[in-house]
Amino acid sequence: MNGAEETVERLRAGIDEVDANLQRLAARRRDLSNQIQSLRLGGGGVRYDADREEQVVASYVAALGPEGADLAEAVLRLCRGPAGPPRTSGEYG
Repeated sequence: MNGAEETVERLRAGIDEVDANLQRLAARRRDLSNQIQSLRLGGGGVRYDADREEQVVASYVAALGPEGADLAEAVLRLCRGPAGPPRTSGEYG
């Protein structure tokens, strides 16, 4: 293996570490979201808060640029659970 290949492998290992952290954080976010949904539903509220989700998307866009909206939407879908608002056919991956 030459120096460039070794560097690529080292960088990929770094990406794998970041991906593992993102997955752990997404699971934690989903758990927190599920707790909030349970509390809201238990109190007669609704599962989905459109205003809050708009704030979340805006924060991703502010941090990551326009493509951040796609990531935010994916995270929100993950955390909403199966009873979230209806999805359009284009939202299925």
